[in-house]
Amino acid sequence: MRRHASGVLVLAAVGAVVLLGSVTRGHTPIASRFTYNEHIFPIFERQCGSCHVEGGIGPMSLLTYREAYPWTQSIREEILGLRMPPWKAEDGFGSFSNGHVLPAHEMDMLLEWSAGGYPQGPRNLTPPAPPPSTGWNLDEPTVAIPLPEPFVFDAGTSETVRYFVLPTDLGANRSIRAIDVLPESRAVVRHVSVYVDTTGEARAADAADDGPGFATGFESAEPVAVWWPGQQIEVLDGVGYPLPAGADLVARILYKKTWITEGLEFTDRTQLGLHLADGDAGAIEQTVVDATAEPAGRELTFRHVFDDETTLLALLPEVAVGSSELQVEGVLPDGSRQPLLLIREPDPAWPTRYWLEEPLDLPAGSELQVTATLEPGAGPGDVPSLFASEAPMRLLVDHTSRPATAD
Repeated sequence: MRRHASGVLVLAAVGAVVLLGSVTRGHTPIASRFTYNEHIFPIFERQCGSCHVEGGIGPMSLLTYREAYPWTQSIREEILGLRMPPWKAEDGFGSFSNGHVLPAHEMDMLLEWSAGGYPQGPRNLTPPAPPPSTGWNLDEPTVAIPLPEPFVFDAGTSETVRYFVLPTDLGANRSIRAIDVLPESRAVVRHVSVYVDTTGEARAADAADDGPGFATGFESAEPVAVWWPGQQIEVLDGVGYPLPAGADLVARILYKKTWITEGLEFTDRTQLGLHLADGDAGAIEQTVVDATAEPAGRELTFRHVFDDETTLLALLPEVAVGSSELQVEGVLPDGSRQPLLLIREPDPAWPTRYWLEEPLDLPAGSELQVTATLEPGAGPGDVPSLFASEAPMRLLVDHTSRPATAD
C-alpha cells in the first residue's frame, strides 16, 4: 500500500524520465502539456512555498521560474522517492486531519513538466513573486509571547538546539487549544517543540547558562506543540492542554543552516501564539509507550493497554533505530483491529504529531500495538527524544476522556 495511487500519467512520466534523462538541459525537447506559469506555480506555492521561498528554511526557492527550473532533476527524485512534501503517513491506513500529501494528479503534472522540457508558459501569465510571509499561520492568537531576548546563531555554527523559558503570567488556569509559531529568522528555524513547566526546572537551567536560553538541564516532559514550517496546525474544540496559572512555557528550537545560509550569522526572537479556550475544556492526557521488549528477528513489537475508556486524538512516533516500517493498530477487547498509522522509512528529522481525522473512542481494555520492521543489522541510533525517553522506539499518545473535534 503506497501513499499515492498515481495512475497512468505517473507511469508515463516515469518513462519520460528514463527517455529524457540523458538529454542535456539546453536541448531537452518540450513534451509537457503543463507550464510553470499556468499549472506548476500554484502547486509550488501551495505545497512548497512555506519552506522553498526566498528567506525560507528550504535551500532554494521554487516560487519563480528562474529559481525553480535548475532544480527539475532534484524535484523528480524527491517526488518519485515520496520524500517531499515531508509527510510520511501512508494513505488508506488511518486518516489524519493535518495530512500534507501531494495529490496524485499534482504529482503527475510535476513529473510530466520536469521530464518534458519544463516549459515556462506564456510570459503574460507570469505570476508575481509572493511577498515574504511575516504573519501568523492561524488567526491572531489570544496571547503572543516572544523569546525573552534575541538569540544569536553565530556564523561558525551549522546546527544547534536551544531551550528558552517563556513565562505566561496569565493569572488563572487556562487550556491551550493550539500554539502557533512565528520565527523571526525563518531561514534557520527548522523545528520547535513546546512544553509546559510547573516545576521551575527550566528556569534553573536558564539561570545556570550565561547566554540567552540554555542547552541542557531540562528533563523534557511531553510536548504540547510540535511545529515545523509548512505543517498544518490543529485547533481543537472542547479539549486542550492544561496551562496552570504561573506555569512557564519552554520552547525547544532546532536552528539549522543549509548550504545557502552556511557561514552567515542570524538573530532570532521567535514568538509563540497561544490560542486558549474561552471556557471549560476537557484535559488532554499524554501517555508515552516505550519499546522495552527485545526484537524477534527483524520485528519489534510493543504495546499499551488502556485500563479505562478513552478517546484517542493523536500519535507522535519517534524512531531511534534503523527501520523500514512502523505500524500502529488499535486492538479492541472483542479482538477487532483498527488501523491507525503506517509509516515507511521513518525519518527522525521530521517529528510529526499525526492528528486523527475523527477522534477514536476506545473502550476499557483496548490496546495500542506498535510493530516495527528493523533494517538488517540495525543498531541504536543517536536520536534525541522530544519526550525524555531512551527507548529505541517510542510513541507519544494524546487522548482524553472527553470527545474532541477539530475546529
